[in-house]
Amino acid sequence: MMPYPDHKAVRVPPDLAGGLGNGCANEFSRPSASLFRRVYVGAPPVTPSGRQLARPGKQRGVVLFIALIALVALTLAGIALMRSVDTGNVIAGNLAFQQAALQASDIGTETALTALPNIIATSLDAVCQGPACPANPMGLYYPTMRTVDANGVPTTGEAPTLGSAINWSTLPTTTVSGYGIQYVIDRLCQGPAPVNNVQANCSMGVPLGGGSHKAGGIVFSAAGVVYYRVTVRVTGPRNAVSMVQTILSD
Repeated sequence: MMPYPDHKAVRVPPDLAGGLGNGCANEFSRPSASLFRRVYVGAPPVTPSGRQLARPGKQRGVVLFIALIALVALTLAGIALMRSVDTGNVIAGNLAFQQAALQASDIGTETALTALPNIIATSLDAVCQGPACPANPMGLYYPTMRTVDANGVPTTGEAPTLGSAINWSTLPTTTVSGYGIQYVIDRLCQGPAPVNNVQANCSMGVPLGGGSHKAGGIVFSAAGVVYYRVTVRVTGPRNAVSMVQTILSD
């Protein structure tokens, strides 16, 4: 091997002399010419077996480049995980608000049930809405059946009294724990009001007759009941909207 220009002679300890050549002394107290070897400054590193290692200058940042790629991949994975967790929380929150709106609809149904006897007694064949109707101050009542949309929600009003469509935004609203509650009652009868022939034009139910079930016994007949449809609309946080319908009888 040709010596490098910038070299100098150094003294090599005996425990390292065996890896540098043959005929080296085993004891440092016995100097020998073989203990002196030329070590060339700037030469490539050499393993004990004599194999030269690659110069550090030939490694041009490949490991750093791979590490940066891995770091970017881990960052993107972390962002995706955070977004998926946030989306799950939003969905769970929306479902909770929807369930709360559904439960709040019971208040509207109970309010309509309480107002219905007063409506039947005072405004059976007339439109009754809000404060102008003492029998139904918190809702809207129609004496005949309303047209419904594809979801079964009443859509048409009673022209010209209340226009040709039901506008939920103008109906009286009861607010309970941040949820707005509205309801519409329509009697399930066909034709214009007043309805004279109730049995022919209204949806009715005939209760089971009472009396004795013994052969030849007396059987009592009961009058039919007219059905009323109550549609409750509840609005809540995050644009939660719940529509619930209930059939009541007089």
